[in-house]
Amino acid sequence: MRKPFLQLALAKAKDLPPKHFQTTLTATSSWPFTIDRPASPTHPTRIAVLDSSFNPPTKAHYQLLKAAARVGCDAVLLLLATNNVDKGQTGAGAVERLEMMEAVALDSIRNEKEDPALRHMAVGLTIHARFMDKARPILDSYPDNTVQLSWIMGHDTMTRLFDPKYYNDVHADMAPFFEQCDVICSSRPGYGTRDEMMKFVEASGHSKKVTLVDIPDDDDEEEQKVGALAIEGEGRGAETTTMMVTTKTSARGIQVKEMSSTVVRSAIKSQDWTLVDRCVLPSVRQLIEKNGLYAD
Repeated sequence: MRKPFLQLALAKAKDLPPKHFQTTLTATSSWPFTIDRPASPTHPTRIAVLDSSFNPPTKAHYQLLKAAARVGCDAVLLLLATNNVDKGQTGAGAVERLEMMEAVALDSIRNEKEDPALRHMAVGLTIHARFMDKARPILDSYPDNTVQLSWIMGHDTMTRLFDPKYYNDVHADMAPFFEQCDVICSSRPGYGTRDEMMKFVEASGHSKKVTLVDIPDDDDEEEQKVGALAIEGEGRGAETTTMMVTTKTSARGIQVKEMSSTVVRSAIKSQDWTLVDRCVLPSVRQLIEKNGLYAD
């Protein structure tokens, strides 16, 4: 039973002093390092961090991780911020979300055909809300300069991160964050063009730290063609990178880009389990049914 363990982890986050970052599940005891890639300040391990409410985790989340793996990440962290779990809102509690996140991670870890980075996955907790505050406790958990964090986010989140109104001097204020962090950003339907996505980034002076990716539609019945049609710059972080991938309309009527936790919750309320199955992994659906989530 994982629930008592997860409840204890959440309790530690509320202790005085609180535990600012902790993992609840890791692919290996040495995560994020491996025998072939030990901790090294000259070759830091690049961790793709997907920080979300996971209410519930969807296949769109997983496709974001696949996009991160394609641009050179070595390990993956699914991160839940305890402040994202508002008990006053309809949805799953923190324990149930962690259960679903761990189910996604275990599916990936056990999939021998999956990308090595996706098999090297972990689930973690943070008490912080801001990316800058989340990053430091994670980095401090490992030997100095052995880890690089690549934060995966959508266009709406990225524009908030780079919006000058949140800073006295956006370039100077964000410089410490980008010493050991970069951003992997995916477009989202209804949130503007790529040029609009880069507006705040270019104004901040940190465009070399942003990689733009498109996520494919992952139809269970058809193999996706994934092609890098345009890559600007050479090497990680040399220039802003644009990765284009082909997409196709799903036979089930919804593309991965259109999937969201909100869509899943609405589908459960309306008992549209075909749509639920299109949007979440089988292990996640099992936990949704087992815990009676989102029905009310």
